[in-house]
Amino acid sequence: MSPEPTSPKLGSMNETCPGLAKHLQAEERALRADTFSNVLNGELIERSKEAKRLVEEVHKVHTHEDAVSNGLVKEVLAALHGTHRMSVQLTTWLGTFTPPLSVGGNAGVSAEVQDGIYSNMQQLVQTCSDGLHRMLAFEKERAMMRLKCLEEKGGSEEARESVWRRYESALEENQLHELRKTCLTLNADLLCVAHTLKNNGEHLTTHSNQNLTMF
Repeated sequence: MSPEPTSPKLGSMNETCPGLAKHLQAEERALRADTFSNVLNGELIERSKEAKRLVEEVHKVHTHEDAVSNGLVKEVLAALHGTHRMSVQLTTWLGTFTPPLSVGGNAGVSAEVQDGIYSNMQQLVQTCSDGLHRMLAFEKERAMMRLKCLEEKGGSEEARESVWRRYESALEENQLHELRKTCLTLNADLLCVAHTLKNNGEHLTTHSNQNLTMF
């Protein structure tokens, strides 16, 4: 009777799963190199500048319709999509600096700092997703309510048109508020992530003697 196969020890993954270890090492090196050179020292700065400009531009328009006609809404949507992708990459990059439990020493400090940075990055991810969803929800509501007000039976055409004009005015006001709020929050979250990384990045480690020296 052949003996039952034994599972490998979890502490020797480099030996038991060399293919996975090699793949992760290559991916982490590429991710760190790209994030350092293209995101932390490039895209994050440009996204922050862009968000600041959008805040200034969105407070110059007086109606949501003006923001649509001059292309500002499309710029905000593009900024949200682009920043969402960047913030997800930052979150993935941060995960490569998770200290193993066997490190000891400053691993506790690193994990605590990492958790704080992660929260700020996740807030940025959520801001982008929520902003996109709310803008879509407003457009959906506009289309549905316009059909409901103008094409439902009951009342005269003039009465239905009057109801729609009142509703449209309130909707326009709320859409402009949402657009401004999204730009303000995006700008604030980008600055928060940048400040958190600058002030706390040096505490992140992957090993007790390997510090993250990005600044």
